[in-house]
Amino acid sequence: MSHNYTDVDALEFLRESGDYDRIASELGDRWQLPFEFDVESIRLRVLAAEVAGRDGRNEDMDAAIGPLLDNVDRVPFSLAPRVLLVIALYHYRHSEPSEAHRLAVIAETVAGVREDELTKGEAVQLQGQALWSLERWEEAARCFERAIDIYAESSRPYWLGLAYLCLGAVLNRMGTVEEARTTLERAIKILLKSHDQYNLAVARVNVALALNVIGEHETALNYLTFAQGTFERIGHQQYTYLTLNNIAATLVWLKEYDRAEECAGRAIEMAVRVRTTQIASTYEIKARVHLARREWDKAEHALMSAREIAEQANSHSQRADVRRTLGKYYLSQDRDEEAAEVLWQALDIAQNLRASLLEIEIKALLSQALCGSNPVEACKLLSDVEAVLGSRPLAELRKEAQAARRRINALNHEQFFIVSDASIPLLADAKISLLKWLWARALHKARGNARDAASILGVTPTYIRKLTKVIPRDLLRPGKKRSKREVSVI
Repeated sequence: MSHNYTDVDALEFLRESGDYDRIASELGDRWQLPFEFDVESIRLRVLAAEVAGRDGRNEDMDAAIGPLLDNVDRVPFSLAPRVLLVIALYHYRHSEPSEAHRLAVIAETVAGVREDELTKGEAVQLQGQALWSLERWEEAARCFERAIDIYAESSRPYWLGLAYLCLGAVLNRMGTVEEARTTLERAIKILLKSHDQYNLAVARVNVALALNVIGEHETALNYLTFAQGTFERIGHQQYTYLTLNNIAATLVWLKEYDRAEECAGRAIEMAVRVRTTQIASTYEIKARVHLARREWDKAEHALMSAREIAEQANSHSQRADVRRTLGKYYLSQDRDEEAAEVLWQALDIAQNLRASLLEIEIKALLSQALCGSNPVEACKLLSDVEAVLGSRPLAELRKEAQAARRRINALNHEQFFIVSDASIPLLADAKISLLKWLWARALHKARGNARDAASILGVTPTYIRKLTKVIPRDLLRPGKKRSKREVSVI
C-alpha cells in the first residue's frame, strides 16, 4: 500500500516506526500556517512540537505548541487526549515534571473516556518519565510496566521498545542492574528494527551504566562512544553532554585519567551552554579523577563546587553521589569523623530514593569510617553489605566491601572482640570464645602468671584451671603477642 507523505495520516504512520527524521523532512514548515483550530492544523502542530522536543529545540517547540497552550479549551474533543499529552511533554521538556505529570494523568483519563488506547499508553509512559525526573523511581517503574502491557496488547512494537528502555533506565537508578541490563538489551533488540537512532543511542547509554556497575568497563566505553557519535551527528547537545559525563566516569574506572579529565572538561563547557541541572555530577566525576591522582586540594575544591551546585539544583540523587565521594575523600585523609557525618547524610538520601546499590556502597564506606570509633556498628553495616552482595556480579561494589573488611580485620584485637554468627552459630559457643579471649588477654598482660591473670579477671583459681584446658597452648606463652587471626564479623 502506498502512502502520500504530505497527508497527516501518513505522518502518523511514520510515527509508529519511530521515523522522526522522515516526519521532520516531510512536515517541513506546513504547520506554520495561520492557526484556525481545524483538525489538520492541530495535528500538524502536535507533530511539529513533538519532533522539536525530541531534538532539544525548545524554542521551536514553543512556536509550534504556543497557540494550543493558551487555548486548549477550543481543541476538538477528538484531539483532546493527544493535545493534552503534547502539552504535558512541553512541560516535561522545560524541566517542569510536576506539571507534566498532572497533565499526563488528565490525558490518560480523557483517552480512557474516548477508548483511545494509543494515546493512553503514551500518557502512562509520560507519567513514568515525569516521576523519574522527580526521583520517585518505584512509582515510575510501575508506570512503565503498565505502558508495556498496553503497548503489547495493541501491537505497537516501537513504543514497546521505548517503554522497555524507560523501565530499564529507572531500574538502573534503583540498583537492580542485572534486571536493568536484560530489560535494556530487550529494548535495543526491538529498537534496532525501528528508524529511531536517537532512542537507540539512549538505550546504549543506559546499558553502559549497568555494565560499569558490573565491572565490564571496556564494553561500556564502546557503547558510550557509539552513542556519543549518534548524538553529535543529530546535534542533540543535552544527551551529548550526558554521554560525555558517562564516558569520563568510565575512563576513571579504566584508570585513563588524562582522557577522563579531558572529557569532564568538555562536559562542563557544554553543560554551561545547555544550562543543564546535572552539572554537579560532572564536578563529582572530576573530583574522582583528582582523588585517583592524589591531588587532594583539587579534589576537595571540585567536591565543594559539586556540593553547592547539587544543593541549588535540589537534586537528591546528585546530593547523595557528591556526599558519597566526599566521604571517600575524607577517608583518604584519615578524617573518619567527617567522613562518617557526610556518609550518614548520603545514606539517608539514598534510602529515601530507594537507590539500593548506592545505599550498599555508602554502607561499605561508612563501615570503614566507623570501625575505629564504633566497631560494632561498622560490623553490622558491613554484614548488611555482604548479605546483599552475595554472589551478584557487582565488581566495583565488591571492592569497597573488601576494603571495609580489611580495615575491620586490621583492628587492634587487644581492644575489640568480634565474633561471627556464621562461624559461631550457638550462643554457648560464643560465650566460650569470649571467655577464651578474655583469659588470653589477661594472661598476656600478667606475662603468663595465672594467679595475676585470675586477679585481673576477678575469678577463682579453680575456674582458671578448668578454663586453661580449652585454651590453645600458643595463647598461654608468657610475654609473646598472639598471632593475628581471621576475624569474622557480625
